[in-house]
Amino acid sequence: MDTNECSLCRPGGFALTRQMFQFAGIEIPEAGAADTESIDPAVPFRVIDIGCGAGGTMRWLSEHCPGWQISGLDKNPDVHEPGWIETGCAEKLPYPDQTADIILMECSCSKAAEPAAALREAYRVLKPEGWLLMSDMYARKKELFLDGMLGRLESAKTICDRMADAGFALVNMQDVSGTLAEWIGQQIFDGNLESVCAALGAERKILKEAGCGYFIAAAQPSGLWRTLSYVKEKSPFYQKKFTSVWGQLGEMAGSDVRLAPDSFSWADFRTLPLTTPEELKAEPETFLCVPAKEIARIITLKTSGSTGAPKRLFFTEDDLMQTADFFETGMQYMVKPGDRVTVYMEGPGFFSIGGLLKEGLGRIRVETKVHGLIHDMEAAARDGEGADCLIGVPSQMYALAAHAPGLGPKTVLLSADYVPVSVQRFLERTWNCRVFTHWGMTETGYGGGVQCGARGGYHMRDRDLLIEILDPETGQPVPEGQYGELVLTTLRRRGMPLVRYRTGDLGRMIAEPCACGCLKPRLDKVEGRLDDSVRLSGGKVLSMHLLDELLFALDEVEDFQASYNAAQKHLTVAVMKKAGYADTVGSRVKNVKAALTEYFGNCLTVSVIEKEISPYIGSGKRRLIIEEK
Repeated sequence: MDTNECSLCRPGGFALTRQMFQFAGIEIPEAGAADTESIDPAVPFRVIDIGCGAGGTMRWLSEHCPGWQISGLDKNPDVHEPGWIETGCAEKLPYPDQTADIILMECSCSKAAEPAAALREAYRVLKPEGWLLMSDMYARKKELFLDGMLGRLESAKTICDRMADAGFALVNMQDVSGTLAEWIGQQIFDGNLESVCAALGAERKILKEAGCGYFIAAAQPSGLWRTLSYVKEKSPFYQKKFTSVWGQLGEMAGSDVRLAPDSFSWADFRTLPLTTPEELKAEPETFLCVPAKEIARIITLKTSGSTGAPKRLFFTEDDLMQTADFFETGMQYMVKPGDRVTVYMEGPGFFSIGGLLKEGLGRIRVETKVHGLIHDMEAAARDGEGADCLIGVPSQMYALAAHAPGLGPKTVLLSADYVPVSVQRFLERTWNCRVFTHWGMTETGYGGGVQCGARGGYHMRDRDLLIEILDPETGQPVPEGQYGELVLTTLRRRGMPLVRYRTGDLGRMIAEPCACGCLKPRLDKVEGRLDDSVRLSGGKVLSMHLLDELLFALDEVEDFQASYNAAQKHLTVAVMKKAGYADTVGSRVKNVKAALTEYFGNCLTVSVIEKEISPYIGSGKRRLIIEEK
């Protein structure tokens, strides 16, 4: 049983320490137990506890993991034993570069005189795949800077931004403020309340103003600087594209050399020119960083509504297994061990979307059937019988629900295209289920971000992907909370890394904490694509996602196609009726035209026809066809 260390800034005791290690995929065994599968006994971990106090966590780890190399550092020589714990400050660590597997900072970063410098030092000392594990207090309301024992109380956003500036990718950051209330309650029961209040002094009077909270977090050195080094050495495309800026990076012997944020800052990174889809189409082989024999999958993309050469993307097996890792974690919001899932997306090959979902779900003991994209509605309905979760493209799931309302999934995951609110509501009403959504694209390796149970934005693959929100006209960051173009940098990809790649998707980041307790920024609902929209007179915009919202809200519409003639300012819509509606063609056409005319007014003219449309071809994605002549 864990011993609960009673210290003012250690609510939750060793239970939270154990949870932080779980964030890093490490299970701390019970004292005296054999090493678990997640800990390789042949490679002892080097752990450094910064601000370790009297060394309580060090002793606890030594009991549970006797083969580990554990060191401690504290600035106060009066609280620790000489010879076992070093005296020093977090801003200047007495350890060589890249020598630690894990750095612990439990309630110590907020007390550092210069927390930014302390985090930069942690970055320097950690190995490239090492972990920074943190717990600390934070301000849920107003930031405060105190002179006493509590140090500073800063917002989660300030803490996240500082960690990013120091070079870290934040993998998990969870609010655990309930443990703070439990700790205070325990002090009352133990008769320690007076001593706690005396230690806090006058600070206790202003803690309420700050809305004092408590968090635990796990972060790793971001792969950004290693990626830049890697493409400089391996990618013919980026060797040429970034010629004018490579000199800033200094001498790099190879991809094993890790740049630091202080030698090539975020400001320097944002001077790199953007990579465009047109460049990827024109010379995809020049993006390759590995020999062709190491490529496990080549994906060719040519979606409806597009013209010109297709995009070709290359992935190694390791690249695709990172996606399976993400599916393993992300799908746990929707399923539990023993559940059954039917996937109506590309498959069943091992490196297809369906195959990677099956791999990830199999790790958590979920049975998965990969039906593939829907071509036969009866067969699709049969494969969905008895499934606890269905995964598919929005338009195809909408059609399946209309055809087979008796299917009873508990959850549905919609992916690979814009998700209209009307489609989500129809599925929830028809199947009495919860609908989750996912954002990703082939360029992200399929997986990008997924909703949790709170369904308040997408939790992202921050270890693997860096997302910037830029003004599509200027290429500069948009103000916080505003929409812009999503620009992608892959962080751990070997086959075809992408640096500052323009996705064409429109979105924004949410800084406010999620209702699930996650304090990391997350992606809000993606609001369509730049190449799928037209600005009209009067400030209105015509886009496929807007048409989705307008027309899928009409009960009788099952699917539709749309094209716009820019020269004539004319929109043509072909609608497919939903099964079970026996009204005449004329009334259905009239209803659709009325909805479009009411919204667009005199911005354009509209014609509506009815015809048979199959949503069961291609990738299931739908695009507005824009004709210039």
